[in-house]
Amino acid sequence: MLPTIFNCSNDMALAANVTQYLPPKRIQQMEKDLTDICHFWKEGPWGWSRATKQRYKHKGVVESDLPTDEWLDEVRRLSSRQFACEYIHDLLAEASHAGTAVLGDRNLADVLVGADMRYLESVETDASLPAIFKSPWSSSGRGVFVCNEMDEKTITRLKGYIHNQGGYVADTFYEDKAVDFAMEFMVHADHRVDFLGYSVFETATGGAYGYNYVESQDKLKARIGADARLLDWLIDYHIAHLSTIDYHGPVGIDMIRLMDGRIHPVIEINMRMNMGILALNMYDKIVVEGMQQPIYLTPQREDGFSAKVEDGKLMISPPRRLPLRPKC
Repeated sequence: MLPTIFNCSNDMALAANVTQYLPPKRIQQMEKDLTDICHFWKEGPWGWSRATKQRYKHKGVVESDLPTDEWLDEVRRLSSRQFACEYIHDLLAEASHAGTAVLGDRNLADVLVGADMRYLESVETDASLPAIFKSPWSSSGRGVFVCNEMDEKTITRLKGYIHNQGGYVADTFYEDKAVDFAMEFMVHADHRVDFLGYSVFETATGGAYGYNYVESQDKLKARIGADARLLDWLIDYHIAHLSTIDYHGPVGIDMIRLMDGRIHPVIEINMRMNMGILALNMYDKIVVEGMQQPIYLTPQREDGFSAKVEDGKLMISPPRRLPLRPKC
């Protein structure tokens, strides 16, 4: 078994695509301060990249026990938001073919949004606004911003994404978002896929992580508040399609429910460990509901990052001098 590593900078390492990657100092501090949360998953890293493989080599792990470079290249492709764009359009096409077979009284395609989510390799100055723009790989709230005006600053930023990472993702910014949630999966080496459960979380407008709810699946499903038939269809779709990719490990597919009940089924696809799966593990391992005192998962530091479960919420607290919460 590989030792656990909390390398939440992995998405940034995927963007750099190098064997020796040094994240920004803030993220280095976060990884160091929060290393104790590794106890809440079985083995391996938070995420895989060439840099992760090199870290294991430095720990003395032999090459034969590590993924091939070809497999890591595929993980990088699957972790790109460009892949998420391809994935959602295939999903929406299949939903369109399903018609009323799933919901009976409504066409399946009518309760799903996301058709505007596109990967672009040049700047479209006539983009429909407000929009949300994302670099292909990023983490910790970086590489994602909401745009209300296509001014020179925005165009320059998007050109930077194109220059550094080959393109960017544009999507509608849904001001009527009601709930952030995800479906969590485990893909096995033999292509079996397990649905681990739902996760529900809170984010800031720009996507910065707030907290995950640590609750029973029934309560989380109630928070999502979507048609159960629709959720079941999405689970089946994801299981079928995740079973075809050359990847094994945890997967989280982020979604949103709008105020009118429609769902955006693929905001992001995280081919790695994530806070949602961590929250599921917390609920399984710790009796959380009804507890009056916080559960500290790491040492509590005023000048460092710390993690705890309090009031049924898994929270990461940043240093006082760093008010924004990184997103993992």
